[in-house]
Amino acid sequence: MADIAQRKPYWRQTKLLMLTSLVLPCVLLVGLPYWIGRVGSYFLAGLPLGYLLAVHGVVIVTIAAAARFAAVQERIDRWHGTHEDG
Repeated sequence: MADIAQRKPYWRQTKLLMLTSLVLPCVLLVGLPYWIGRVGSYFLAGLPLGYLLAVHGVVIVTIAAAARFAAVQERIDRWHGTHEDG
């Protein structure tokens, strides 16, 4: 993939994937404080539900987004012939 005409679609797909992968965790981090107040009165295992969602939910969603990014990026790399075997 030396010439620029072949690199543009690759980087366009990679940038779009990166942006879409960051949307959900960012929306969650920004919107969570507004939503936690509503579910803070409910308790699960003796802890406020809002606390559990903030602590565990954000981490789980972020890890899932990173795993999805890696899997889809691997497909993009293979499609454009830039994958690493190993």
